[in-house]
Amino acid sequence: MPLENLLTAYFSSLYGLSITLLPFFLLGLVISALIQEFVSTKKLLKYFGGNDWKSLLRATISGLFISVCSCGAIPIASTLRERGASTASALTFLLAAPWGGLLHVFLISGFIGMKNTIILLIFSLLAAFISGLMLSKLENKGLIETGIPKRHKKIEENLCVECVDAEKMRMAHDNEKLSRRIVYCTPKNAWQIFREIGRYILIGLLIAAALKAFLPSDFVIKYLGNGGKFLPVITAVPAAAVLELASEGLAVVGGQLYLLGASLGVVFVILMVGVTTDITEISMIYGKFGKRCALAYLATATPIAVLFAWMINLVF
Repeated sequence: MPLENLLTAYFSSLYGLSITLLPFFLLGLVISALIQEFVSTKKLLKYFGGNDWKSLLRATISGLFISVCSCGAIPIASTLRERGASTASALTFLLAAPWGGLLHVFLISGFIGMKNTIILLIFSLLAAFISGLMLSKLENKGLIETGIPKRHKKIEENLCVECVDAEKMRMAHDNEKLSRRIVYCTPKNAWQIFREIGRYILIGLLIAAALKAFLPSDFVIKYLGNGGKFLPVITAVPAAAVLELASEGLAVVGGQLYLLGASLGVVFVILMVGVTTDITEISMIYGKFGKRCALAYLATATPIAVLFAWMINLVF
């Protein structure tokens, strides 16, 4: 095929994807900005310093109300542990936060529909919680580096580089009128969120456009479709492992593969394994938490993601 035709096919795919994705992206961005404006990150995060199932559950659910990508969750998790949170709680938050963020939910729903998105969201939060329980057992037995809860030490206002500006901005707006906070302050929050995750979505769009333009649907259906139930899930693991993207970028790539014929379980693998095997994330855990924590994180979260992906293929 001539180069001109290749370029035409690629940019046509890129344009179509961008137009399709734009409404979902804008809606998710606005809702994320509103949450950032009215929900205090400081108050939300101070409730899971312990190492029991209640703390782990709160760490999982908090991901629904903190609008950060996987890269933004890294410094928050690190700071939580420095402030006295257990290793298991901090790592549970690290797993849950990117998939609970509503911007990610709206992005992936543009490709797979809201029903399938809710299915993946439930399974992703459940995977984070179960991984946290397993890490908690390892931590209690001293098999991984321990973050000893300091119950009398408060999580300070300056949580991390990624969220301190947002928290300060929210606190500065507390005395503003509600209408002004919605009309004036929320767009500023939206711009800040866009600056943090925009490049990852762009990279995801560029990859997804290439998949749409050049990857035959028959190939995707054969190797990543739902016919084999388990084999497509295993096949997707190395592909997810080499994708160095934040969660929003992975949502775009996984969504496009779904449109080409990949199973819902494969999309789940792309989203979950793509984060758990991220070099930046593993390097942070290795440096801030310890070698055994990094290995345990991989050894618990990745197999659980694969198991859940297989279950999704079986049921849905």
